[in-house]
Amino acid sequence: MAEIRYTATRERVSGSPELITTNLMHCERVCRTEGKEHIALSGYTESTLYRIDIEWQITTAPFDPDQLPYWREFGASCANGETFELDISDITGGPGTPFFCRLKRNSYKENRHEHFWFQIALIAVEV
Repeated sequence: MAEIRYTATRERVSGSPELITTNLMHCERVCRTEGKEHIALSGYTESTLYRIDIEWQITTAPFDPDQLPYWREFGASCANGETFELDISDITGGPGTPFFCRLKRNSYKENRHEHFWFQIALIAVEV
C-alpha cells in the first residue's frame, strides 16, 4: 500500500481527506543524472554533474471510479511542482520512511482499465 498526502489547491472536492491510500502495480526507482560532457580533440574528457534526480515510476492498481475525483484533485493540486508526501515504506526495496517529492511535469496520466476501472500512472521526483 502507498499513501500520498497533499494540500488541495485546485479542483477541490468537498470533504476531501487530502490523503490517498492505494495499492501499486508498479513502483520502480530510477536515478537520472543531469550534466554535460566535453571530449577534447586530444581525447581528454571533462564532465560536469549538475544534479542526480531520484525518480519513482508508479502505476496504481485498478480502482473504483468513486476515487477518481480525489485523484484528479491530487493531479491538479500538484501539477505545478507543489510537493507532496509519499509513503511507500512497506514496499520491498522502498525507503524506510515517508519522503517529499513533486510530480515530474506532464507525467500524471489517467487510464481506463477494463471499461469500468481506472489506473493512474505518474513519476514522482524526490526533493
